[in-house]
Amino acid sequence: MALDDFERALKDYFEGPRSEAELADYRAKRGVAKKLRDEIVPVLHHIKFTKARGEIRFELNNDVPDCWLRSAPTAAPQGLEVTVAQSREQQRLGQQMNETKGIVPGHLGLPDDAPEALFKMRLERGRVMYTSDGALTAIGSGIKACLRRKSRPKYAGHDLLIEAPLLTLPKERWSLIEEELRTKAGALPFREIHVIGDQDRSPYGFRIK
Repeated sequence: MALDDFERALKDYFEGPRSEAELADYRAKRGVAKKLRDEIVPVLHHIKFTKARGEIRFELNNDVPDCWLRSAPTAAPQGLEVTVAQSREQQRLGQQMNETKGIVPGHLGLPDDAPEALFKMRLERGRVMYTSDGALTAIGSGIKACLRRKSRPKYAGHDLLIEAPLLTLPKERWSLIEEELRTKAGALPFREIHVIGDQDRSPYGFRIK
């Protein structure tokens, strides 16, 4: 479908009526909402940020890549694989929001492979202050973990999009780790690698390969 139609369809969906069950599934990344949250919406933010034009097709299965983009009907399609940094943290925060119906922490600073007991402890302490350096290290490590997981020959020639909670820090802070991320990304088989934030309004991101 045309990218304009894609953007319009998602705008209509998010601004339209949704049940409490749909909202809960989206927050907790479960059921039919999981691919919407973890694949489709990051791509939406990416094309809005890059002001891309053309067409898009999602596979919506476990094949590689997750979607295809092309600038025109006659252009060769470019594969785009999508992954999420700090995904488990996002899932736990969404689940907490469903359960408490109130304000939840905005940042836990935990890797995806942290013990469940540590996630529970961080959630139970509520909202606390965090340092910029700590958040930069935690999220940077999450991005690097995504790079390690996707460093496989089957992705050769495709592009990679990593969603990360970039709104946690001011935009200028990310420049402190961009060079390190570029070094890590350089050896991967992808044609290009981009990082995109998880905010819908004024999307922000940067390219690391």
